Amino acid sequence: MTAFDTAWDLAKADTGMWDEIYAPLYDVFGGRGRNPNRNAIPLDFIQTKDLPLERHYGGKNAAALQDWAEEDVEKIMQDILEHGMMGRDSHWWHRGRKDLEEARADFDRNKAGETNPGNVAIPLIGFTEDGWQINEGNHRVAALRRLNAPYVPTYTEATWMGKPKPYSVDLPMGSEMRRWLGLSPSPKDPLLGDIIDYGGSFKENRMRDYNIHSDKSKKIDPYGLTARLRDGKYRIPTSFLFGRELVPDRGRLVPDLPEGLNAADMPLNEVRGKDGWWKDEYAELINDPKQIFRNWQNSPKWKIQED
Repeated sequence: MTAFDTAWDLAKADTGMWDEIYAPLYDVFGGRGRNPNRNAIPLDFIQTKDLPLERHYGGKNAAALQDWAEEDVEKIMQDILEHGMMGRDSHWWHRGRKDLEEARADFDRNKAGETNPGNVAIPLIGFTEDGWQINEGNHRVAALRRLNAPYVPTYTEATWMGKPKPYSVDLPMGSEMRRWLGLSPSPKDPLLGDIIDYGGSFKENRMRDYNIHSDKSKKIDPYGLTARLRDGKYRIPTSFLFGRELVPDRGRLVPDLPEGLNAADMPLNEVRGKDGWWKDEYAELINDPKQIFRNWQNSPKWKIQED
């Protein structure tokens, strides 16, 4: 039994207070992974115990959360207790010296799905193929930890900030995410043919001398999911990064695709329908005839899957 499993039952505490504190997040994000605004970050959660001090600031200086940051952390704690996290009257909406009515109108626009809260609204976990860290929201994570929050709202995207701490036995990268990043050898894929051995650096410039008709061995299609995912173009739920339910009884987020399709079916190269320039001479390149995957990649939506 791993440390993750050992701590599982301990996380099943009275979460009623935290359901109330986090309720505004469901308002402005439309639920977990459901904000209808294109490019909105997906709302997901991870247990607070899985965000230890060594994950802050790339593990370089956990003490940075103390002393000079003390006042900031205390203000965040007070704001969360008084208004809920990102509540309608919280400090989040008053940034830039907005007056009360303007701030509330901003909240209402987000709740209506007319806009999205931006990519720093909740803590961000930055990942590479080697490890992960807390990139954004260090003070908010610290405040929630001091308030004994059982779990913390998060999302993830690829990072180049420092050298993240390695994955662990408790929280390895999930198998679906590994495939999407081109990290797992794979047998023949019904949509792609033989899976490409992507190779190369995680940060490699994939536009360099790429030719769609050449031998694609050890090259990444610069217009494909893998390249864009590695370049930080997609915001990913934390539970999809780790490929498991992270908070008891809350399930994990997976791509919201039509029945019969799942993350394993997602093409890793550029998605191509029937209407491209390749439709006649290069018909074998068509991997998304109904443009299902193109629609998802243009506007990702996620759904909860119970483990």
